[in-house]
Amino acid sequence: MKSFTSIIAIALPLTIRLACVPIPVPAQTGEYIGNILVLSGASCAEDLDEQEVEIFLHYLSHPLRINLCSRSKLISSGLMSQYQVASLEDYRSRSGDVLSYSELALVEGFDEEYVAALRPFISLESNSPPGQKVDDKRGLKQDALLRGSVKGKDFSYGLKYKLSAGGIGDISLAARSYYGDAKLFPPSAWSGNIAFSGKNLLTKAVIGDYNLRLGQGLSLWSGMSLGGFSSSSSFSRRPTGLSPSWSWSGIGSHRGAAAALSAGRFSFIPFISFPGLRSKMEGSAKSVVGIMPGVSLGWNGRSGQIGFSSWCSGSQGKVSVDGRWNIHGADIFGEVAGDLSSGAVASVAGTSILIGEGWRISGVARFYPSTFDGSWSGGVRSWTKTSDEIGVALGIERYGFQLTADLGVKDSDRGRRQVKIFAKIPFQLSPRHVLSLRFTERYRPYEVYLVYRTGLRLDLDWASAGLSARYGESDSATWKARLRLEGLLCKSLAGLTYLEVGRKTEKLSAYLRGTLFLVDNWDDRIYSYERDAPGNFSVPAYYGRGVAFSAVGGYKFRPWKRKTLKLYLRVSSKSAVREARLQAVLEI
Repeated sequence: MKSFTSIIAIALPLTIRLACVPIPVPAQTGEYIGNILVLSGASCAEDLDEQEVEIFLHYLSHPLRINLCSRSKLISSGLMSQYQVASLEDYRSRSGDVLSYSELALVEGFDEEYVAALRPFISLESNSPPGQKVDDKRGLKQDALLRGSVKGKDFSYGLKYKLSAGGIGDISLAARSYYGDAKLFPPSAWSGNIAFSGKNLLTKAVIGDYNLRLGQGLSLWSGMSLGGFSSSSSFSRRPTGLSPSWSWSGIGSHRGAAAALSAGRFSFIPFISFPGLRSKMEGSAKSVVGIMPGVSLGWNGRSGQIGFSSWCSGSQGKVSVDGRWNIHGADIFGEVAGDLSSGAVASVAGTSILIGEGWRISGVARFYPSTFDGSWSGGVRSWTKTSDEIGVALGIERYGFQLTADLGVKDSDRGRRQVKIFAKIPFQLSPRHVLSLRFTERYRPYEVYLVYRTGLRLDLDWASAGLSARYGESDSATWKARLRLEGLLCKSLAGLTYLEVGRKTEKLSAYLRGTLFLVDNWDDRIYSYERDAPGNFSVPAYYGRGVAFSAVGGYKFRPWKRKTLKLYLRVSSKSAVREARLQAVLEI
């Protein structure tokens, strides 16, 4: 493992230096991608998926009013953990609403870095005296998005619509077609729901598409589930319970009906979904529709929570018990789940501890037998499923420096072992320049040709209005640029580099990017995030040899009173394939 020895030799002196000199968090990877990385626990934009990014981008246009909305809405937003929500509610009951971001950073469970990442997605409106709650009531609001794309001779489109009645509920619809579809209508994929919000016993009800994220993901987890370990947030799952799904395709979500009820500190979620119904409704003649009923029970305290969940579908089914507790900044979490069809029992347990000034140490152990069915699960892992895996991971971070190591073994074949190393180191070169170094190593001794997969990436960011590696960009209008150099050694040597320059103001954003890539083997493909219009997320794989160019521009204005129109245009060319995409977003 020469590559592993080399990284230790490099990382050790840098780690010692970091212990003496605080180095902030890495620069943002786009307008708000850096914030999303901190909140989701992902190491880079390439680890995210479209549905997860859509959730965060929704709150950019409609910030979560944390002083006014209900506990259920705070949790289901996915922006905070249940412990953070309980801590926030306790603070508000004692001291009144949070009136500044500095004040929020002093609430137990929050800190300066987390609040800096959270800031674009929340607002602090308040019309409540200390200790008295006021409902989050707003008038009728509509959002509409229409997108059309041309790629070569193919055309595709996407549309979204949402009607919101503050404090009552929402009606949502999203649909899209794909390049090469024989018919443009009906759309190839669609999702939608009707969601109701309540104040007393019934806090939420959803008919249509919804997500369920329970416990540590061993029993039920919809949507994005990270497949590796980077920051402390990636070592555990942050359950959000029931939430409506409003995605282009809704992949991974449930289609049926569900409700969330609460009584004091107790919560109860009965649900029923119909696996295969989505494919059937989208025109798949071979799809078989099943039925999947289930239930989740929970107790939520100020410093922790305990949950129970169970579901069954035909011969499949699971039952699980999970818990999480926070003691003076130390998170302790775990879950035990049983597969009702095979009798296999899976478990995961871990902790994340804050030590000294800014240091956080995290660890997690997992045991997923090969006979444990990974369907509908999304537990922490380094292989592909929450099944057939035994492993342990350790991590340390401080002010953006991250170093993690993970050992995984296949339960069905103990000779199939894997070691993963991840390191990310930021450097504040000047008030306007930030350099980020990212190293990855995957070692599989049982492979014949792909024993090592070594990756190294350098990002140099510049912003004319100032750039802090710890807090990101200034809110002022700014010119910005990024130079990336990335290399990968696996089956052969592969490389990618790009230069992106742009301008961002309150109303206008425009970016140009040129990319050069050399990837001769598919096993060495490099994924690189590409900037796009809001609501779209693109991480294409670069393979072959060539150049790619893209230009993205957006403009926001108010053509009518109390109505905001946002227009976006993206054009690109890659290996002689040209694409143009136009998108309009109307907020009423």
